[in-house]
Amino acid sequence: MPRYRITADVVFDAEADTRALGGAVTVALCGHWEHEGECQWPHYSKLAQQGDMQQLIVEFTCPADELDEVVGRISQAIALGKQCGPDGLEHSWRQCSELSPAIEIS
Repeated sequence: MPRYRITADVVFDAEADTRALGGAVTVALCGHWEHEGECQWPHYSKLAQQGDMQQLIVEFTCPADELDEVVGRISQAIALGKQCGPDGLEHSWRQCSELSPAIEIS
């Protein structure tokens, strides 16, 4: 099954837990960050510092015919700009760049 990567630049609110964005991606793809069994679309999110911003990097696996659905779900999660964490607090960010096109990686 193909593996893809997409990126977007974000800025977090001062007190935000940066893990919330990865949680938002997982919620979008799996329904909740804690779930039974394997993910329908296995994925991994990480952040890389880019000056004043951070670059969100999401790598995921999906059939080619489901790529648009997966990218759409991730895009909506990033654009939402907030996620409630396990601590019950809402953590926020602002998307600063367009979502990159998905590229196939090995």
